[in-house]
Amino acid sequence: MAIINFIVTVPDNTPEETIYITGNHDELNNWDPAGIPLAPSEDNTHSVEIELPEGTEIEFKFTRGTSASMEADENFEEIESRVLTVEDDEEISCTVENWADLLNPEEEGTLTGNFRVHRDFYSSALGDSRTIMVYLPPDYDNEEEAYPVLYLHDGQNVFDSATSFGGSEWEVDETAERLINEGRIKKLIIVGIYNSKDRDDEYTPSVDFSEGSGGKVEYYANFIIDELKPFIDSNYRTLTSASDTAIMGSSLGGLCSLYIGWQYPHIFSMAGVISPSLWWDDRDIIKAIQEDEDFEGPEKIWLDIGTCEGDEEEEEEETADPVEDTRWLAEVLLDKGYVLNESLFYLEAEGADHSEMAWADRVEQILLALFGV
Repeated sequence: MAIINFIVTVPDNTPEETIYITGNHDELNNWDPAGIPLAPSEDNTHSVEIELPEGTEIEFKFTRGTSASMEADENFEEIESRVLTVEDDEEISCTVENWADLLNPEEEGTLTGNFRVHRDFYSSALGDSRTIMVYLPPDYDNEEEAYPVLYLHDGQNVFDSATSFGGSEWEVDETAERLINEGRIKKLIIVGIYNSKDRDDEYTPSVDFSEGSGGKVEYYANFIIDELKPFIDSNYRTLTSASDTAIMGSSLGGLCSLYIGWQYPHIFSMAGVISPSLWWDDRDIIKAIQEDEDFEGPEKIWLDIGTCEGDEEEEEEETADPVEDTRWLAEVLLDKGYVLNESLFYLEAEGADHSEMAWADRVEQILLALFGV
């Protein structure tokens, strides 16, 4: 075994947050964004000593605890993994040029429309704080009517390229603004909930022992239902019934939306389930819905998947195919009584991968399905 002393220098604009190292080894928490914490010292440097087997080749990166806050290059683009072959005790010095979620301050953000920002919104259910972005429809300030509400996970990725992972956003604000002005969807309020370093735990309904995390979605659901929704309903002119309330997300956020829509249809009558990580815990959620004899899901479900999602190295294995998993879920929902293109809107996006850009291409179709007039 060898002791590697990692020393990293971070940029001046780094928030006062814990810096982590993560990578492709058990001692680096196997690419968990909140991997191994580093201890801060002076002059923007952080360090940690990690014992690793000699002869091991590791890949690693530095983060601030989330997938959105990975280190980036001088152009704020995602970097290739750092590589090290462990041979003997060694001191490794690294420099983080930028963080992916802190886009160049000289570049303007891309927020479109009327926004309110609630920073450090505290949740007793989760025991931490996060940013909440609220998009308001055109003429909100000049009208007195109330509006339906869409709640979105991974809120830093949906509105603004300045905060989105790798600088690519979903363009939900631009798309909603255009569709509202064209009279094609209802005027609505959209609430973007920033994720945290505990994203994997908060967005998943069960522990996946192969991942070493998960199972705290009920805490996250309680945060939305008992804390955030009452705050939004009290501070904005909202239509509060389930028939006017939707929840939506992608990847693990899609899994989360499916679960919350299933368990709380009296709160959310619509669920946007985008590229859901149905593989979690050996596809437990599909099996659970299939076996639920009293299943009463949301009135409308949008369900989609890109045909180019998944691990190419495992594409020959049917059980590792996200498209097959999503088709299975669609079949289960149809067996439960959903009607295609009426209560279940299903899409296999040809050539689409698992990315913010791919999801941005589908936002118009999703909003039309859930909020079309």
